[in-house]
Amino acid sequence: MPPAPATLPRYTVFYDANCRLCARSRRTLERLRPRAELAFVDVRDDAAMRPFPQVDRRESLGQMFVLDPAGNLAGGYDGFLSLVPTLPLARKLRWLLARPPVRTLGWRAYRWVARNRYRLGGAVGCGRGGGTGACHIS
Repeated sequence: MPPAPATLPRYTVFYDANCRLCARSRRTLERLRPRAELAFVDVRDDAAMRPFPQVDRRESLGQMFVLDPAGNLAGGYDGFLSLVPTLPLARKLRWLLARPPVRTLGWRAYRWVARNRYRLGGAVGCGRGGGTGACHIS
């Protein structure tokens, strides 16, 4: 994704880059052409996480977190909801997605997927990058 102009708001998305389903979700978000800059941070990368002490590392391994331009941190389904206004195709649905019956179902679905993400998508293979021990998405 090309760098966004400085006038766009910046959202920081914390995700588990070792999870193929999570990495696929990242690529999907990028393809949806958000109306904001999305910066993705691998929660397993100590150096990348250092500037974000407000993000609980253990909790962030179990769900995505989003830091919005105002400094609000939201996790799981609420993190997803915080990104919806940036997505042209989903923006008009935010009112419905945030309503109590849909939000309750959204949280349940999110928790189930998060708990089963490695079973559903597998893990990223490590140790293949020419002996460097680096992980890459295959």
